[in-house]
Amino acid sequence: MRRSALFSAAGFALLAACSTPYNAPVVVHDSAPFPGIAGAIAQDSTRQVDVVLVHGMCSHDTSWAKDAMDNITKTIRTNTEPQEQSLAAGPSPIQVVERSDKAAGGMVHFHSLVWSPLSAALKQQLDYDNTGSSTDCSKTGECKPKRARYNGKLKDSLLNDCLSDAMIYQGQSNAVMKQAMIAAVSGVLERAEKRPDTAPLIVVAESLGSKLLFDALSDMLQPDAPGRMHELGQAAARRMALVFMVGNQLPILGLAEQQVTPSVAPAGPPDSLQRFLTLRRMAAQTPKRSESLSKLAVVAFTDPNDLLSYRLMPSRYAGPDVVVADVLVSNSSTWFGLLEDPFAAHLNYMQNKDVGAMIACGWPRSKVCN
Repeated sequence: MRRSALFSAAGFALLAACSTPYNAPVVVHDSAPFPGIAGAIAQDSTRQVDVVLVHGMCSHDTSWAKDAMDNITKTIRTNTEPQEQSLAAGPSPIQVVERSDKAAGGMVHFHSLVWSPLSAALKQQLDYDNTGSSTDCSKTGECKPKRARYNGKLKDSLLNDCLSDAMIYQGQSNAVMKQAMIAAVSGVLERAEKRPDTAPLIVVAESLGSKLLFDALSDMLQPDAPGRMHELGQAAARRMALVFMVGNQLPILGLAEQQVTPSVAPAGPPDSLQRFLTLRRMAAQTPKRSESLSKLAVVAFTDPNDLLSYRLMPSRYAGPDVVVADVLVSNSSTWFGLLEDPFAAHLNYMQNKDVGAMIACGWPRSKVCN
């Protein structure tokens, strides 16, 4: 009996030690309401939307695209009604996986951009450092130093496979990777031209993927961009209605584009999202264009324990044509108030049912959802 009581007490202690601070998401004060994909379908007379998905740091393949589309479609259908689906895939170096699904009484056209192949070869240079069975490094042969299990996981994954993507993109490979993204985005927009201008364009981007996408769109919106590219960029700017960012890294990545000066804090150029929003407004003022911009809602999901993620802060981005929402979520449990799994914190946004529900149904929850 006494032993049973001890086990029960230990069990209660473990449960108490495990907490999920934002098990119910918290929308930060001053955040604007935003529709979800189902709401966007309901609001548009064509009953169809284009959704562009871009993954973030770390190696991904086309299975990520399929899982992401499955999760979003399943969430929409769970909250509305089930329908059929179809699948098609595109070429390298950025693999474009596309699919159209019936959902929420309309049609969702997915375009998933898998850019991992661009950085894969360079990242292989770090493979020698990956954790393996330890060896005697004082002797000849391969040296595999002893590494604590969790430290090894952090080194192999978050640094050698994930953070390396940011280093590669911010360095000498920036122009090549950006051009590849421009080509992929241009192809998506060309295939989406058959949709009317009123059909919303929705973006779901993870961590570094947000920067790759907005850098590409910003170059396409530059006044001196090649004619066809510029035209497609303007079409994207006009149709874009919703941007969902998970694990947002723009504030820290933007530091690489600013110059240190002897004076106080350098103002520096705006980050890639601010740049895109500025060029988007300029595109709307082109004399040849009479269309008005879609009201754009930008939503950032942040797990406060995600070391690689930052809130957006409405004051930096909001304007007459843009509203901003910051949503705090928990992607995993916090143990003893000391630690949340850093991998889950940064990589599990798209597996978080609360994030999926808000992407599908918005906030406040759309009336078209159950």
